[in-house]
Amino acid sequence: MKRNEKSDLISALNDLLKDANGLFVVENRGVTVKDLGQLRRELKGSVSLFKVVKNRLFKRAIAGTSFESVSDLMKKPTAVAIATDALSVAKVLAKFAETHPNLLLVGGKMDAENLDAEGINRLSKLPSLNEIRGTIARILVEPASRLARVSAEYGKK
Repeated sequence: MKRNEKSDLISALNDLLKDANGLFVVENRGVTVKDLGQLRRELKGSVSLFKVVKNRLFKRAIAGTSFESVSDLMKKPTAVAIATDALSVAKVLAKFAETHPNLLLVGGKMDAENLDAEGINRLSKLPSLNEIRGTIARILVEPASRLARVSAEYGKK
């Protein structure tokens, strides 16, 4: 890669990080290209980028951003997921790591909290925003539906 291509890549990564709410780092040693393609398809819509990167270039890209603390995690061959929906990405990565032991969760950062591999696994077990909304809607609608059923039964007598 030439110097100007490297600087373009660094600036593009830096721009993506400005809009991200999460960054996840995984070690991809021993993961096949086919498996990485499958992971990319599963992550589509939740990430702005999932890419195998050179650590040195990515460390330059995250310098001066809120994700700078993640650079300590990048020691072996890594892939990064720049998340637009961090909770969904954590769920997909944890599920994929269970079925593909060569993919090792290293850590990351979501909002203001640094995460290790255990943190990502705990995060993946939380309900998504849509699930929480559904639960709240069900709680709000339940009393009204019970009242309607009781009224309907009373009207039949």
